[in-house]
Formats: sequence, C-alpha cells, structure tokens
Amino acid sequence: MSHIKKIRTNPKSFLISLIFLVLIIFNVVLFAYLIRFYFMAGFFKSSVEMFGQLFTVISAIIILGFISTRLPQLRNMGNSSLYEIGYLIIIGLLSIIISFFNKSTIADAFVNPFVSIFEVLSVVLILMLIMSKTRFFKNVKNGVANKKDMFICFLMFLVIAVISTTYVVEVNDSYANVRNLIVMISGLFGGPVVGIPLAILSAVYRFLMGGTTAFPCSVSTIICGFLSSVIYVINKKKFLKGYRPVLLIFLFVGFEMLMIVWLTPQNISIPYINNLYPLMAFGNVLGMILFLMIIREQEKPNEIDYEELRIKELENTVEEYQDKIDKLEEDVEILKRINDLD
Repeated sequence: MSHIKKIRTNPKSFLISLIFLVLIIFNVVLFAYLIRFYFMAGFFKSSVEMFGQLFTVISAIIILGFISTRLPQLRNMGNSSLYEIGYLIIIGLLSIIISFFNKSTIADAFVNPFVSIFEVLSVVLILMLIMSKTRFFKNVKNGVANKKDMFICFLMFLVIAVISTTYVVEVNDSYANVRNLIVMISGLFGGPVVGIPLAILSAVYRFLMGGTTAFPCSVSTIICGFLSSVIYVINKKKFLKGYRPVLLIFLFVGFEMLMIVWLTPQNISIPYINNLYPLMAFGNVLGMILFLMIIREQEKPNEIDYEELRIKELENTVEEYQDKIDKLEEDVEILKRINDLD
C-alpha cells in the first residue's frame, strides 16, 4: 500500500516505472520469438551434448573454488593428508578444464567473442574516463553547465559514439557494438540537448555503413536517445541512481533485438540476433556498470562541501572569540570587585 501511495504522490516515478514496464514487455516478446525459433530449429535437441559439456566445466569450476577456499583451513588444522588430497584434486580439475578448452570449439565460439567485445569496451571506457576528468563533464554533472560546456560534452560523446560504432565484434556475420550504450549514457547524463542530436547523428552514421540491419539499428539508436533524454527530464535532470541504469540498458538491448526481428525478414533476423544478443547484453551492461563506477569515483571529492567547511571554520572562529569575550568580561568583573573593595 505504501508503494502504491508513493507512486500516486510521485507521478514522475510512475512514468519511469511505466517505461521500464513497457521495455520488459518488449523483452518478453523477444524471448518468445527466440524460444519458438529454437524449438523449430531443433536447437535444444542438438545442443544437449554442448550443454552437458558446459555443465561439466561449470561444476568443475565450482568444486575448484570450494576446495581452494578450504585448503588454508585444512593446513592450519595440521591435517597434511587432507591438504595434499585437496591440492591434487585442484590440479586434476585444472587439467580437465585446460584439456577441455584445448579440444573443444566452445572456447572459440563463446569465450573469444566476449573477450573481443571487452577489448572494444575497454577503449571506449578509457575515453569516457578521460572525458570525466574534464571541467566540461564535471559542470554538466553538477548542473552548472553553460552552452559551451554542453556543446563540448556533445562533441566528446559523438567521437566516442563513432568509435564504438566503427569498431565491432564479428560473430557468424553478426556485428556487436556498444553504440547505444554511449547514446543512452549521453541522454541520461546531458538530457535532450546532448542525447537527441547525438542519437540522430549516430543513427545516420550507422545507416551509411549499410548492411541488412542498418535500418532497425539506426531506428533503435534514435529511440535510445529520445528515451534516455525523456527519462533525464522526468528524473529532474539527474542521472538515474542505483541499479536502474543497468536494468535500463539491458532491457533496451532486448528492445533493439526485437526491432531487428520486426524490421527484417525473420529467416535472417532470428539467427542474426541469436549470435548478437548475448554479446550486446554483456558489453552494454558491463559498460554501464563501469561507467557508474566512474561517476561514483568522481562524486567522492564532491562529498566535501568547501562552502560548508568555510562556514564551520567561521563558526569555530566566532566561538573562539566568544570564549575570549566571556573571559574578558570575567576579568572586568574581577577588576570591578577589586576596585569596590579599595
């Protein structure tokens, strides 16, 4: 009941919740498309062996972690035989895992693309980190930016968006990138002035690159800029707090995949997003988490309000002078008493 009352009294919170709800519905529709495709393609039957192999490796990693955390306790207890057995089990499990990845194509099919998207993300985030150190970025974040600050921030975001669009990770003729992550951050951070023009220019650049999914990807980029800018305005021109930016980018990746399904033939789009969706979700979600860490790191120095410190210093000075005045008044009273006695 208290949550419902809070929504009624805070229409802005209700609007943000409604946006999340709509994105969740789109993601449910996407998963329905994917599950239908998997059943028709016989994916679940043909992949039983692969899932079994993955389950074996994951189980080995869990057991490896469990034993490794218990080994120091066994050694401290003086039970050397159990310690040596545990040590041998760890070596054996490591050998199994290394042998599996050497013989299996799962490492190439699953691990390497994620490493590649992380490399692209690292370059983008280094640029974001450098950008966060500038005066223009800090002015926008603190809500004291002028037109020049906003324009320079827009240019910096545009450069990063172009880089994140140009450098992609190819998996089975599918191309993963983190362009919408930059557009989403720009809208949540700088509002319509930064987010909307950046989204339009990024979408035009993506469309000119061509490809089967050029149109749906461009449309989703424009929607991303408008959506994040609207949330910025609804949220009183502040960046979303907590887990909500991470959830937002995750849900929007699903929405983008659904746009590809709707705006391209399904015999092309479903296999395409089957390769693309895990990488896009991983790269964009991890990127948003790391950007939030950058923002929080920037907020730490600002926790010290120098104006408040100055006021406290003045208050302490006044108290010191008040103490001296009180002491002088006491001395004057003593002198008066001495004079009266005389």
